Amino acid sequence: MSALAILLVLLSALFHALRSLFTKESGDKQAFLWLYSLVALLFFLPLFMYFLLRVGITNPAAYAWCAGSGFIHFLYWLFLTHAYKQGDLSHVYPIMRSSPALVLLIAVFFLGEQVSLQGAAGILLVAGGVYIINMKRISGAELLVPVRAIVHDRATQFAFLTLISVAGYSIVDKIAVAYIHPILFAFFHLFCGMCYYTPYIALTKSRDMIRSEWQRGQGRIIMAGVIGITGYSMILIAFTIERVSYIVALRQISVVFAVLMGSFWLKEKHTGIRLSGAVIIFAGCFLISMAR
Repeated sequence: MSALAILLVLLSALFHALRSLFTKESGDKQAFLWLYSLVALLFFLPLFMYFLLRVGITNPAAYAWCAGSGFIHFLYWLFLTHAYKQGDLSHVYPIMRSSPALVLLIAVFFLGEQVSLQGAAGILLVAGGVYIINMKRISGAELLVPVRAIVHDRATQFAFLTLISVAGYSIVDKIAVAYIHPILFAFFHLFCGMCYYTPYIALTKSRDMIRSEWQRGQGRIIMAGVIGITGYSMILIAFTIERVSYIVALRQISVVFAVLMGSFWLKEKHTGIRLSGAVIIFAGCFLISMAR
């Protein structure tokens, strides 16, 4: 991978983990997400207008890809907020970000990407580390616990639905940036997502609930909005210069950041096993960053 792609992905991963920490600590998580997404649109609007006038959108197919990505992100937001409401950050976040193996299969079979043996090994290490993070200890009895949790644990179920949506929008967004400039897409796909999400918020949240959430975490809402759209713009730019399977896998370094935040900031349990999984994820990310 190129040094620029690695830098963009690492910064984006840190921003994503921070935004997830803020969301986990919020009161009404769906209202919080809607507010910081609104902030992101307002923050990014001047840059969007500049690139719209300078580059423009010349391919009509771009609008369809933006609308599709927006809808998948809408589903992602619904699943994400339910997962954070019911589970630990250091538990549900790794499941949600364990999409590299799934993305690898899609990228190879449907996008025709070529992945080296080293890159594939790194992706498998990332997936294995994520699986270990969801165990309470290393033992034969615990080996199938993460799988059984899919059936019985609501937080895990929503985390896996989030995982599927992450894999889905990763592929769609990779294709979309071939039709539209990444900066334009960063704004436009979020705008489309908000077109779906805003009616949902209007039907399920009162003005007092939204106002209360704004007053409760105004600073974090603004910060989450700014770092969120900035971080995803970095990923979209990285998509234009590197293979999607490598980008998505290396981005899982955010799992390490989230586990550390959950363990030391939120004082969540099972620190040892989750940090062990995080080290394996880091090793996989290192292999991916060195792959050709």
